[in-house]
Amino acid sequence: MDYIALRGTGTIRRDDDLGVWIVTGFREVSELLRSPALSSAWPERGRTRLHGEQSETEGAPRTADIVRRWFMFNDAPRHQLLRGLMAPLFSAGRVAGLRPFVERTVGELLDGVPDRIDVVGGLSEPLAARVVCRVIGIPQEVAPRIAAWALDIAALLVADYLPRVVERGTKALQEIEGVVAETLRSSQVPAGSALDVLERAHQEGLIEEPDIAATASLLVFAGFDTTSTFIGKAVRALVHTGRWKDARTEHLTPVIDELLRFDTSVQQVARVAVAPVECAGHRIEPGDLVLLMLGVANRDDEVFPAPDTLDTERRTARHLAFGYGAHYCLGSGLARLEADAALTGLVERFGEAELAEPPVLRPHYGVTVLEHLWLRVRR
Repeated sequence: MDYIALRGTGTIRRDDDLGVWIVTGFREVSELLRSPALSSAWPERGRTRLHGEQSETEGAPRTADIVRRWFMFNDAPRHQLLRGLMAPLFSAGRVAGLRPFVERTVGELLDGVPDRIDVVGGLSEPLAARVVCRVIGIPQEVAPRIAAWALDIAALLVADYLPRVVERGTKALQEIEGVVAETLRSSQVPAGSALDVLERAHQEGLIEEPDIAATASLLVFAGFDTTSTFIGKAVRALVHTGRWKDARTEHLTPVIDELLRFDTSVQQVARVAVAPVECAGHRIEPGDLVLLMLGVANRDDEVFPAPDTLDTERRTARHLAFGYGAHYCLGSGLARLEADAALTGLVERFGEAELAEPPVLRPHYGVTVLEHLWLRVRR
């Protein structure tokens, strides 16, 4: 999808080919993200025309049961219950407590790097994977498997009308379930980890047993995919725009916010209408599927002057990279910490960096993957 071209089609439009609404305006996206008329349970209720053409069971829920249990795809009260259980794991105090582990991991990954580094395979992916294992409470030996799982789950979320995608995504989810089950059987679940919290909640009757693996798989996917993708994109943007040294600052937070706005990791989120809602002169009807284009909204020139320019001096009051409202990204603080540590580690070690070769992008069932980002660096 050409996101830049979408900006010339108005802030909201109906795509009759897919049978969905596409919303691109910052104010409109912000409003709909908070609207009670839109449900997050699109895997349960939302279908495009592609699903109508391909599905053998028209009207059946989309994707796997384990994904439909993810609290990000549920509304109140289930969303509040599961999110509330996980929220303490991502509090400011817990995130601060993870800083030594994150910074040590960055150091280990960058130590011994000669004059070339693949930022994706050598830093962003292994960093995000190891942090995910730590938070969830699964063995660090699992970390190298997470990138492949996340890739196939990402495809499942956008192209679940293709049998091959369903097969691969389901296999990835089953493997995560297997790791969770094995960890729980081992009686070596770290105290205070996500699995520890979920297991106790199940024992207390607050959640069902399948919710343990479901929530763990959500944390595997969301905790890895968005963070590793953002770090790779952020480094690419800094090098491409000649802003490498701007990350060497005591005030890195506004730079990270501008990088999040400039090249948003999660480009779009879906919602399905459960009641009529008016938006920019259009009426969205119950049952309509709505795509909220976060990446395009973050380039809205009515909100961000010169939106296609990476301005590391910009003071962005608010962007939509982590969403908005009740479903605001629970792990945003941890993602910021990982990005801060990764960028600081790179720039402190390597005073200069340039692309050693063009970034390697690969389409994967509707998902564009930054597969490799090779830099030539100098200390």
